[in-house]
Amino acid sequence: MTESGIDPGLAALAVAVAQGVGGPVAAAAQPMDLGPDGPLGNWTETARLITRHRVQGLASPTLLKVSGGAMPVDLKTSLIRATMLAVQAQRKQMDLMLRVLTALQHHGIRAMALKGAMLGHRFMTRPELRLSNDLDILVDPARIDDAEAVIASFGYARHLPPQDWRPAWVAHYRKWRKDAAFLATEGGPMIECHWRIFDNRKLLPFDFDRLWQGRHVETVNGVDVPVIGNLQQLVYLAVHGAYHAWFRLKWVADFAAVFCATSPEDRRAAAALAREQGVGPVFDHALSLAHRLFAIPLTAEEADRVARAPRREALDGFALEALHHHDASAVGLAVDRRFALRMVLHSYRLRREPGFLAAQIIMDLNFPGGLESAGLGDRWLWLYPAVRGWRSARHHIAHRLGRQARA
Repeated sequence: MTESGIDPGLAALAVAVAQGVGGPVAAAAQPMDLGPDGPLGNWTETARLITRHRVQGLASPTLLKVSGGAMPVDLKTSLIRATMLAVQAQRKQMDLMLRVLTALQHHGIRAMALKGAMLGHRFMTRPELRLSNDLDILVDPARIDDAEAVIASFGYARHLPPQDWRPAWVAHYRKWRKDAAFLATEGGPMIECHWRIFDNRKLLPFDFDRLWQGRHVETVNGVDVPVIGNLQQLVYLAVHGAYHAWFRLKWVADFAAVFCATSPEDRRAAAALAREQGVGPVFDHALSLAHRLFAIPLTAEEADRVARAPRREALDGFALEALHHHDASAVGLAVDRRFALRMVLHSYRLRREPGFLAAQIIMDLNFPGGLESAGLGDRWLWLYPAVRGWRSARHHIAHRLGRQARA
């Protein structure tokens, strides 16, 4: 491990990613040997790290340039192909986003681009290198049905919640989840239609009207694309990354890119906004990670605030553990149930207010993943939290007993 608590291979990958982001992020990156004699010389592990953190596009150009003839041909071919596919996919995704937003605007539906392609477009030197597997759009929650109909007109079918769910189940899903997922019937990026930014409304209480009022409009190929305002965007990215324990390096890179493009005065305003919304420690935790991974320079005021931030060491520690975890995605957590439980518990310590903790517990108990198997009629859905709570407890207890038995 380096002095910052980061594995040398991951630290070197961060330097390669910084070069892909470009601009101030690249300029701030710590010098490191990225060639065959450096910490990324284990090409098998390098390939795993690149895929694990979804930074194929951002990291590949630098690694291909510095590796010379030492990189195995199969890995070099794989990286070149991944970079080309990332470029093609991002161009198609941007085109789809513009067409969908144009259609939503034509129907009088307020909608904003969320994260994804627009982050790369606004804050990265080569935006087409930022790999994104889905298209995130935030819509007016009062027009969800209309927005879903517009998305369906592009040859998409709703995947979550399932298309054949009863209306009462769909209503339950919308109450406790933040978005619906749509898959193209003939191939294409997944579209996530958001009606709020987090499942738990109390995690970051930005409602749609407030985000719309503070929106920034970017013109892309003649289309006006509303996006979250810069200060709110910075706070949102900090909370989004922290909620997922930053288990993908790509998310830290996103925050670093926006942070470096923001003036010190606006960064001070964003920090004040985070404190106003009750997520000041989470925002300072994001600054700490960006500094440790990408060597982002902090002002004296920011460094002092980060050093004194409550719970920052605990949040940093778990984030570094998640970043180094072999696979902290939903697929990996299905195998590592112990770490999955720790991820759930981690989400409870992002805020200390009783209202947030209560809302998080209620949200977890109402998570709609088991509605179909619960066997409850529409009139009895109020019993679902008890059914889900019992099943979750039984599952974790059985898993722990099974682990102990095998040991």
